Amino acid sequence: PPADEQRRQTDRHRTRPEPLDIPELSKSLGLVGELTVVALDDKKDTWEAVKSILRTGIPIRLEGVRTLDDALAHLDSGVAKVVLPAKTWDDEEVVRMIGKYRDRFVAAFQASEEVKSIVDESKQIEKVSKYVSEVLITFDNVSGVEISGSPLSLKLKALNDQAKKFQVRVNVTGGIETVNQLVAIDKSGVRPQVGDALVTGKLEISQLVVPFIRTDRADNLFTTVVVDEMHVALGLVYSNKDSITEAMRKQAGIYHSRRRGLWHKGLSSGATQDLKQVILDCDRDAVRFVVRQNGVGFCHLNRYTCWDSDRGVGHLFRTLLNRKNNPVEGSYTNKLLNKTEMLNAKMLEEATEIIEAKEKDHVAGEAADVLYFASVICTRAGVSWKDVENHLDRRSRRVRRRKGATKPYAVALLRETKDKAKSKADNVSGVKLEEGGKKA
Repeated sequence: PPADEQRRQTDRHRTRPEPLDIPELSKSLGLVGELTVVALDDKKDTWEAVKSILRTGIPIRLEGVRTLDDALAHLDSGVAKVVLPAKTWDDEEVVRMIGKYRDRFVAAFQASEEVKSIVDESKQIEKVSKYVSEVLITFDNVSGVEISGSPLSLKLKALNDQAKKFQVRVNVTGGIETVNQLVAIDKSGVRPQVGDALVTGKLEISQLVVPFIRTDRADNLFTTVVVDEMHVALGLVYSNKDSITEAMRKQAGIYHSRRRGLWHKGLSSGATQDLKQVILDCDRDAVRFVVRQNGVGFCHLNRYTCWDSDRGVGHLFRTLLNRKNNPVEGSYTNKLLNKTEMLNAKMLEEATEIIEAKEKDHVAGEAADVLYFASVICTRAGVSWKDVENHLDRRSRRVRRRKGATKPYAVALLRETKDKAKSKADNVSGVKLEEGGKKA
């Protein structure tokens, strides 16, 4: 057909996918931990989407970085690892710039399903092992890997054996679409990386967890430790395959009760849970649910945890949020929440006092004051302690040191504070001398 007509026919039959809700998708896929994000272009919206995922606290490994400066900048912004083509490290300048950050880079290369190419691919792993802690191997097609003794399954095991010699972890991708493929790849010792199958629905997110849990219990239940977002243990429960699948579908705290069967925590009491993460322990015989606890708490005795009373920073933030949502007459916290100037002045006052503190207990007390007033400021702004921790975690992933320059006004304020403290100390000393003279 003529070109215009051909385009019209193509447009009629082309599937137009709905735009992805990146934050919502990352919440679902992030249930199993680390995400790989591929930046297909260098547009502002793309990098804003990456930042939105980082703000959730989900660790991400990033593909699609255009320059080495960008790679370092993204690591500094909190990206866990950057994936680059293996040939990147052929350049001596590259090795000079990023060769020392071995734990933060992944080398990616294409591999053939044929066994005869294993020598070349083993050499590739050995070559990059000085500069990366992981490799990502892409196959055109992994079908057949689930067949015991198939060439591809044997090849993956051989590549993993080679990589272990150089302390390199092997990740494999390439059209993984079935649970049997996932299990077979895992048995070979390498880690499967699943892509489109999770978005298209060929695989459920729970299928990245359920097939790999082990139990020696006669009832086939899985011991499940429930913790909050600060990893405070809330309780010990049991799960089975159905309850984990349902929990991950609904992103809620759903378990298996040995009396009632499927148990959606909090449906009657209001103490529901928003599921944030499902992680297996090192032996894969226990499960950890990370949840955001709603209502009074997890325990049937109307306590936050089943083991202990609520305490620490988590308790502080929950108390402040309760004061914000349910004001109490005469509450100092409510007064601070309603009087910005008073709150800001107290924050500045306590920051000054911790600088002046010298003794251990005094420093601890002033630090508690600073933390309290900073927490009130956070609560007023709708910031949780988890949000603060996310910032700390991202900053801990920086690879380049900050200059640490001090702002001039802060230096001037510090000097003024020291002068006032010295003057105050001199006045106190003078009073003591005068009193001593009178006694004499």
